Amino acid sequence: MQQTLSAIIENVFDVRKGDSTYGKLIDEIDQHGMAVILILFALPSALPLPAAGYSTVLSIPLFVIGFRLLCGYQTLWMPVSWRNKPFRPERFSRKVIDRMLRLIQIVERFTKPRLVSLARSSGTRVFLGVLIIALACSMLLPIPGTNTAPAFGIFLIGFALLEDDGVMLLIGVAASLVALVISVAIIAFGYSVVKGMLSTLF
Repeated sequence: MQQTLSAIIENVFDVRKGDSTYGKLIDEIDQHGMAVILILFALPSALPLPAAGYSTVLSIPLFVIGFRLLCGYQTLWMPVSWRNKPFRPERFSRKVIDRMLRLIQIVERFTKPRLVSLARSSGTRVFLGVLIIALACSMLLPIPGTNTAPAFGIFLIGFALLEDDGVMLLIGVAASLVALVISVAIIAFGYSVVKGMLSTLF
């Protein structure tokens, strides 16, 4: 029987396992597919919690995952220097982990295999690669409002891929496109404000 995502996440952050490395963590999760890794990196930023620095750091592996999806890969590549870095579950906020699990358990109730051919299509994966790269670039910006919504879109996409749920995938894509429109609007507004301030000074 396939493990639920909430059980996988509980296992990842189980402090009783002791220290590991990011390489071993990726190898352990990768057996469940790239979708789990996608969810794991997107979820902390998708939560409506103060998480300074999360989005900028986590956007980098999300960008890599998007690029690999675009190129047709099904697994995550990680540099040797990153693989050897220690992974210590006890360093992660239990409050954040509990919020992650609650959100996952809610979404798990509504997901099931639907429109499976859409979720598994190679053309879909290429499109999702481009979309995730754009969302990761939005998360990379240290601007309020450009992080949570894109991360939530990636979270929904990852969940849809994990469960072969084409309906959830369409919802995730729609949420992601809305998030990108919001991010572009925020960036454009910020640019116009800064430009206006500079024009008054000079």
